[in-house]
Amino acid sequence: MQFITATAANTLTVKLSGTFRFDDHEVFKGALDAIDGLSGDSVIFDLADVSALDSAGVGMLLLAHERGKKQGKVVRLRGGGHNVKQVLDVTKVASIMPVED
Repeated sequence: MQFITATAANTLTVKLSGTFRFDDHEVFKGALDAIDGLSGDSVIFDLADVSALDSAGVGMLLLAHERGKKQGKVVRLRGGGHNVKQVLDVTKVASIMPVED
């Protein structure tokens, strides 16, 4: 997994790409650090370029949600191909955090 960040209008966008699995937890710490450094109140994880997502990846997204929530920030997910959306549906992530198409 790789990611790039961009900030505009009080919103941090974290664009993820590649596979998002347990092995990516060290890289994902950089995304968590970006949330901590945000002075705005909104974070979007763009999953459009994620080719595969497993339960550990979902867990890391939920960790980001909790971290943001503790800081008064709204963390939401956007995009994702069929396989990614299927994992998000099965895990019922949308019942915990906003998921947009």
